[in-house]
Amino acid sequence: MRADPAKAAAAAAALLDQSPDYLVLRRLPRLERYAEADDEPVKLALFVDVETTGLDARNDAIIQFCGVPFEFAPTTGRIHRVLPAIACYEDPGRPIPPFIVQKTGITDAMVAGTRLDEVAILDALGRAVLVIAHNAAFDRNFVERRLPPFAERHWACSMADVPWGDLGIDSPKLEFLLYKHARTFYEAHRADEDCYAGIHLLATALASGDLPMRLLLETARRPLWHFEATRAPFEQKDLLKGRGYRWNSAQSVWWRDVTEDQRAAEIEWLRSEVYQRADAEPSLERIDLKRRFVDRG
Repeated sequence: MRADPAKAAAAAAALLDQSPDYLVLRRLPRLERYAEADDEPVKLALFVDVETTGLDARNDAIIQFCGVPFEFAPTTGRIHRVLPAIACYEDPGRPIPPFIVQKTGITDAMVAGTRLDEVAILDALGRAVLVIAHNAAFDRNFVERRLPPFAERHWACSMADVPWGDLGIDSPKLEFLLYKHARTFYEAHRADEDCYAGIHLLATALASGDLPMRLLLETARRPLWHFEATRAPFEQKDLLKGRGYRWNSAQSVWWRDVTEDQRAAEIEWLRSEVYQRADAEPSLERIDLKRRFVDRG
């Protein structure tokens, strides 16, 4: 009698799990529910991801959009139902650069003549109280330029709003977080896979029992300050980039958003490390919570 390959693989993985010399990664699951229904009130979030022709939201275009609605408990961060994905391509009206084709597998033939399903996307957005992306500072600017109603929603970021570094995880890249935190692997750089990976990441409990989704919500509710390293010396660019600053090409300035409790430390860091002057006055402004992760160029 022939052995069931799936059962044999599961038995082998369970055996390897018992050894300190091996680390077993499992494929990302497509779960329809993470927590069972209870009396806890839930709201709807929309996890989004886009693939694009490049990195500049002003000049490049979306070629694939995915949004996955899911229910979450605002207090505990528990994720309940995961609803069907809205996934669609869009023809950018010009050839997709070869390096994007290599990275995503999306070709000109796949997007030819296609458009985003705006009705389905905006219907899901209308029911959501929160939009989440992994690296929202990238996705938000593409999405709201193409679909302006996204500008009226609160945004959160599964990369920036969870203190992964404080939790002992050095890289904020989604693939690495899935491996390190959830012991999971997946096919990256396709919008639908990235959305399911982000939701799974937020739903997987930490060693403490706390949930990344709860930490994200806690951060997303805090006031933010927008810092611009105006007139920063050119030779400090790598230092700024390493700190999480992004380059605004329209205004030729490095910028970063930080929470209220990080504001004083950020001012001190800029004075001591970037400007190297105790009297330096960095440019900063308080951000409306709906304007988080917006490129102010």
